[in-house]
Amino acid sequence: MRIRRRMREVFRPPLPCDPRLAENRFREALETARVSYRRIVQAAPPPSGFVHPQWEENIREVESYFLERFDMSFMAYPLINGTMVFTKHAAHQAEWPSVEAWRSPDTVRKYLGNGLNDHFLTGKIGIATLINSTHQLYHLARFEQFRGEQIEQVRSVVEFGGGYGNLARLFRCFEGLSRYTILDLPLFSCIQYVFLSTVLGPGGVRLVTEPRTPAADGIVDLVPINLLPDLPRDGELFVSTWALSETPLAAYNLVRERDWFGAREILLAFHEEWKPWSTEEMIGELRERFGRVDTVPLHFLPGNHYLQATERVAPGENG
Repeated sequence: MRIRRRMREVFRPPLPCDPRLAENRFREALETARVSYRRIVQAAPPPSGFVHPQWEENIREVESYFLERFDMSFMAYPLINGTMVFTKHAAHQAEWPSVEAWRSPDTVRKYLGNGLNDHFLTGKIGIATLINSTHQLYHLARFEQFRGEQIEQVRSVVEFGGGYGNLARLFRCFEGLSRYTILDLPLFSCIQYVFLSTVLGPGGVRLVTEPRTPAADGIVDLVPINLLPDLPRDGELFVSTWALSETPLAAYNLVRERDWFGAREILLAFHEEWKPWSTEEMIGELRERFGRVDTVPLHFLPGNHYLQATERVAPGENG
């Protein structure tokens, strides 16, 4: 009941996006995304070794749902809800006080509600949106403590594995943000396109389908990994919350070979028993590249950790 009351308070009217406008955006984006998806996978299949064997069946099921039955309640679809939407009530209760104290109530409400409409906030979807978005703001609040400067000052981000696009939605609230790129499998890039086109408007997001497409300011670029060899993208911050740790070694090696996409800072979340790397070896390697590297356990999610790295000196080290 506390979460329901909190949801009603955070998402109280007026909502940023009119439901009819959202419906039109969703319908048009879905039509575009389905055509683009078929074209992308026919032109260039994803690199081999990028999908964990346990995910292959999930992808086939989500693909069928996306091409045949996808609608504005997609966050409630069991497989999407179970893999892309964080909904642990106990964790939310542990995270909410930190998020609530992180910024003013109006700012937190603005961030959590950015671009949303009634369709994404009805029934359990609204609770899921609140819990998932709070969870992602908690990542940023904790990382801000480590980096020593406000997260809103980050100008460019590369995210590896973006779920349905919600972290990008949150980052788009930040005035300092210029460029945001999500690298993902084509199917999930297309789902992100539909969601972000609905909440940000079609001018706020671009599904990249052609090699050598240059980056552009003011939009979220969705880059299918099929195009990555011909499509360099860099960012000040590299972020991946569980996605990189749940991929095979080939994906992790690609990120290392790209020098973490030129990042000056890194935020990873991972489970200690579900990752393709040795944490000790990774930390040793990162310490040769970054000024500070740290791991932080999430005590309310046993076995899960943040890995944080930055080129910045610790606050106070400059005297």
